[in-house]
Amino acid sequence: MNEISVVFDTTDGKRLPTAIYAMMIDVSPDTKLFAERLSELFEANVNRVHGFVLARSGSRSLAEDVTGDVFVEAARRFQEGRGSEVTPSWLMVVARRRLIDRWRRAESQRTRVRHLRRERPPPDLETSDRDERVFQSLRSLPTRQLTALSLRYLEGYSVAEVADLMSVSYRTAESLLARARVSFRRSYEGAR
Repeated sequence: MNEISVVFDTTDGKRLPTAIYAMMIDVSPDTKLFAERLSELFEANVNRVHGFVLARSGSRSLAEDVTGDVFVEAARRFQEGRGSEVTPSWLMVVARRRLIDRWRRAESQRTRVRHLRRERPPPDLETSDRDERVFQSLRSLPTRQLTALSLRYLEGYSVAEVADLMSVSYRTAESLLARARVSFRRSYEGAR
């Protein structure tokens, strides 16, 4: 099985997700045990958690993201003094829940887009030609562009949040938004 790429090789040869390593920088000697236990937990379970998510999602990038989330949550538990709760079974439960959360978020996003595509102003509400052109222009966009614009400008998400919700990189989200704005502008101006 391929190992996940979100790891940081520490000077002592231990592999940790970058986010967990960042939490451990400048730790006191008392927390060295925390770091060792977390590192051991990571080494013993990372491939199992990653494989579990990958088998269910079919997406390497999603599996890497969820695996990282699981071990960041484990690190939080350790920091809160609740490290004894973190077991291999606990890791799998968290992985399953995080994956379900991602699926629900993606479905919610798809639902918003479907509603926006069908949405028309209520019949009793006076709409201007301009409003109708806006709706028509939005409905003419490809789904991914409509999704990106909707999340950014109608839902108020930041570009980073749009990237996360759409499971793309930040740069991809920026590019997608730029193309969506151009497509919208062309469609809107063409509808005059």
